[in-house]
Amino acid sequence: MRILHMADWHLGRIFYARHLTEDQAYVIEHQLYPLVKEAKLDAIVLAGDVFDRAVPPVEAVELWDALITKLTLDYKIPFFVIGGNHDSAERLEVGRDLWSQSGLHVWGRLERSWNPLYLEDQYGAVAFCPMPFAEPRTVLTHLLEQPAPVQQREAWQELTVAYGPIYDAWATYLRSLVQPKVRTVAIAHAMVAGSETSESERPLVIGGSANVGVDVFAPFNYAALGHIHRPQRMGADHIRYSGSLLKYSFDEANHKKSFTIVDMDGKGQCALEQVPIEALHDVVNIKGYFTDILQDETLHKQHANDYVQVQLLDTAPVIDGMARLREVLPYAMSLELTGRMATEVTDVNTVAYKQLSERELFEQFAAAVREKPLSETEKSYMNKLWERLLKEAD
Repeated sequence: MRILHMADWHLGRIFYARHLTEDQAYVIEHQLYPLVKEAKLDAIVLAGDVFDRAVPPVEAVELWDALITKLTLDYKIPFFVIGGNHDSAERLEVGRDLWSQSGLHVWGRLERSWNPLYLEDQYGAVAFCPMPFAEPRTVLTHLLEQPAPVQQREAWQELTVAYGPIYDAWATYLRSLVQPKVRTVAIAHAMVAGSETSESERPLVIGGSANVGVDVFAPFNYAALGHIHRPQRMGADHIRYSGSLLKYSFDEANHKKSFTIVDMDGKGQCALEQVPIEALHDVVNIKGYFTDILQDETLHKQHANDYVQVQLLDTAPVIDGMARLREVLPYAMSLELTGRMATEVTDVNTVAYKQLSERELFEQFAAAVREKPLSETEKSYMNKLWERLLKEAD
């Protein structure tokens, strides 16, 4: 069976006040559709965070509607989708029963997430086990409602209400419903312990209690994971985060975003292929001195189409820095005064500012802004001004 694994689209994302719907549509229309058409897929999996927030903007909903229509009606490929921590489970499931007749299967709420869905290939059945994001207490409540022996229910009631043990019980229950030797695919949105995270991921909880052990997913033939934005394997090749559709923070600049294609043989062994994603705008970090960056025409051409974060090494203030940067780097998004902040931290430990007079503070400020000290004429003028101000204050 040939499966396309994706996750963390975050449709409707805003990146430094810029809506990314156009960027997302570009990848979907220019790369995803051709890939789906050419790759001879048997199934497509999207492991949560379809949208960036519970009430997505209209443009994001329209993009999602166009996509699911094309995949199910034009390409007729079974499409399995679970909700993530950014999604509204109820909104995501709108039209669920109608769409399922066309091959789109959505699991947002837990009420319908307790039975595997089977898909056949030339080797037999493959059981897809949905595990949309949910709080441990909610999962346990629904787990206790499932048909099970009394001894099993008592064991569930003794579980610690935390992501690790609860998700383990959930995964074990789903596998128990599958006949022996039937291949299994877990679709889960969770924080697996040991994963490499990014700034753009919303924490599930404060601290480490959201972690789920990698051993929870080890018994599946493949675990299609969502939530972490960096593509990565988790302990084994068959347990994998596909990563996000785009780079959603500047600390993701070195990520290599990709689509994951999984080829599963008749025994459940998986071979993986990474298809690189080429974004409409790349995300890059630039570090240097302001004047050097403004004068580097090669740099301007190289990053003319990139979302740029600039970290300045200058220790002196930069006046109207962002506007001047955007004259040479149109998509400059962030300007950090790295050098100046480091200098200020050092200066705080060496200069007793509270002991300086107003005149001395002003002279230091003027010298920093102008990059040269006040002239004697300017000092004389300012002294007269200070004296007049002091008299008026009295």
